[in-house]
Amino acid sequence: MQNIEKVGALLDAGDFAGALSRLRKLKPGKKKARLLLLKGEALRGLGLFAGALREYAAARGASKGDRELDLEARLGEARCNRALGNGKAVLSAAGKALALSKKLEIRVEDAELEWALSLRLEGRLPEAARLLEKLLRGYKKAGDRSGAAFALWALGGLYRLQGRYAEGIAAFEDSLGFAGREKDEAASGYALFGLGGILRVAGFMGRALDCYVRARKLFAPTDDAFAKAYAECGTANVLRQLGRLEEAYAGYTRAHKLYSALSDRADLGFVEWGMGEIKKKNGDLSSALSHYRKAAALFKGRSEPRGEALTLLSLGALHYLMGKTAQAERLHAAALKFIRKHGLHTHLETFT
Repeated sequence: MQNIEKVGALLDAGDFAGALSRLRKLKPGKKKARLLLLKGEALRGLGLFAGALREYAAARGASKGDRELDLEARLGEARCNRALGNGKAVLSAAGKALALSKKLEIRVEDAELEWALSLRLEGRLPEAARLLEKLLRGYKKAGDRSGAAFALWALGGLYRLQGRYAEGIAAFEDSLGFAGREKDEAASGYALFGLGGILRVAGFMGRALDCYVRARKLFAPTDDAFAKAYAECGTANVLRQLGRLEEAYAGYTRAHKLYSALSDRADLGFVEWGMGEIKKKNGDLSSALSHYRKAAALFKGRSEPRGEALTLLSLGALHYLMGKTAQAERLHAAALKFIRKHGLHTHLETFT
């Protein structure tokens, strides 16, 4: 038990590599399911979501009727599938976790939060917003600053998708405030990512770049490879829009390498799209087309409708530049149809 407690302490401290190293030295024994679960948590902390999913599934298989452990594993599965953009798998894991949490009367708020985030991923934004706003009221009332920071981060991203930029900026700023008072650097970093992203699409490039620089510094000494990849991609997006194209492309290249190692196809799609935008601006239309096609393949089936919409819009514009007007019109019309189907406003984004 003492070894398990030490692993838990390492996980709480954010030393995911240290926790994983210690876990690999332990003999499973009677605590096999718990050790598998902790290994999943360590891998998730490192951004190795596909590996974490395998450990969570193994933990459930070894749980032998331990329903609380089963719940923890399903919550982990929901988080990993959300990060990978696996929409149907997220709904399944989060839905089962929510039902089980209510039955056991434990961790209901955690399960409701994952269910709300699964709804957001699937584009069911009004439902997700109502649940997240309810949870936020509960966290504030209970004085749970970590919970409030996370709920506000989730709401900020949702408001961005709805085109409610002022409300989204306020939500991310409040999330950063709660995380700062809790001295939670990871939560502060992700709040800065969200704030940087929404400031960028709202046209505030200087402030956006500052957010990414600050977040990069927070995550630099950590094991969070996903966050490091996110920082590279987000910074590259701002640099691209500032016209610093060579720096931006170098950043996308670094992000591409990191996301590829994590098997994160959805975020890799945004990197390919960004690379395509740079190639298009530089007049290398054939390379741009190659990047856009790779992005489209990466987004497909990953619950990233905004990414799919951006790619369709870019493909339409690119084909027009290539003199293929009829094909460009068809792609643009398909993009608008897709955007309206998913309740997005991507076609109206000026700073993207």
